[in-house]
Amino acid sequence: MTTTPTRATVPAERRLPGQRRLLTGLMANSVTLYAIYGAVPAVLLANLVADIAPESKSTSLGVISAVGAVGAMLANPISGALSDRTRSRYGRRAPWMAGGALLGGLSLIAVGVGNNLLWVAVAWTLAQIFLNGLQAPLTAVIPDRVPEERRGLFSSAAGLAQMLGAVVGTAVAAAFANALGLGFAVFGVLIIAGTAVFVLLNREPSTVEVRHEPFRWKDFLRGFWISPRAHPDFAWAFLGRFLLILGYYAVSSYQLYVLDDYIGLTRDQANDLMPLLSLAMLPGMIAMIVISGPWSDRVGRRKPFVIAASLGMALSLFLPLVLHSEASMFGYAILTGAAFGMYMAVDTALMTQVLPRPDDAAKDMGVLNIANALPQALAPAVAAAVIALLGGYRSLFATAIVLVVLGAVSILPIRGVR
Repeated sequence: MTTTPTRATVPAERRLPGQRRLLTGLMANSVTLYAIYGAVPAVLLANLVADIAPESKSTSLGVISAVGAVGAMLANPISGALSDRTRSRYGRRAPWMAGGALLGGLSLIAVGVGNNLLWVAVAWTLAQIFLNGLQAPLTAVIPDRVPEERRGLFSSAAGLAQMLGAVVGTAVAAAFANALGLGFAVFGVLIIAGTAVFVLLNREPSTVEVRHEPFRWKDFLRGFWISPRAHPDFAWAFLGRFLLILGYYAVSSYQLYVLDDYIGLTRDQANDLMPLLSLAMLPGMIAMIVISGPWSDRVGRRKPFVIAASLGMALSLFLPLVLHSEASMFGYAILTGAAFGMYMAVDTALMTQVLPRPDDAAKDMGVLNIANALPQALAPAVAAAVIALLGGYRSLFATAIVLVVLGAVSILPIRGVR
């Protein structure tokens, strides 16, 4: 890894050697991380909360998620910024990735042994903090090590890994619906082991000799403010991702309760159906991820793909809004898989091209990752509020449609990326 990465200039000797191993490792670790993001809130945590507080499950899940969201929002950019300045024989990213994975995995195990809402809320908040502390330096791998002309490929791989993680994680988690403690432990061990393998096989050069400006808290904290006026492309990209991710996860994080309370299935039937819905997402998702990233590289354009994906997701959400059936949920899953696959394949590449300060890649990507991590964490709380205040699950689908359409509109003003 270079000590001063740039968006377009990665040293020639770093471009090809190890790139395939790096790509494979990035995919594997991202699959594990996003399996947790997909499996825990939507399946394991939702079932655990329903077991502890069945009469207030929707509100309780929303509150726990909101508390965790605060930790996620703070941990991502802070860990990214600190990793930018880290001096160690193991590099600047690896220590943060390894520490975040270890503590995050242990926190997940702790969630699974909880038998009251307070314990679950505290343990899940700690898991959110540590896992987001892992995510920021992991995301910085692309701007750190990958030349701009290959970022579409890496973005596609990262998007595929994220979607595969969410789909596979949901399917695996559903198998532990009646053994929740074991399910949490499995995911905790997987993230620890997966990150250890990535760090060991993709070693960074030592940064012990790297010199930084003297640390000042005022400058450190000021660095997290990225002026929308000075860097409008960054601001619009942030807003677009935030809105789309919030709309998507507001529905997917409450999918168990949607199937139970809106479609009319029992909880056992809902748990059985969730893996099938996840599998229905796969064909379109894989096809669009494989096609969209390299295609966007060839044509040199990112925005049309991101906008089309956002509008496609709005269409998918329209089906269960008007049809209210199991069939409409399968239609939603199929279309969402294709739309979200295209989005994740290209949006990461777009993000790396709007970073305002290449030397602060991890911190800036950490700030952008707030637009990914925070809405995921907030989504259950937002969903609970919408369901309670606006009239049930139909209003949830309608709200999600509005959010993803606004996400598409937010991409239009970006000027520095076509």
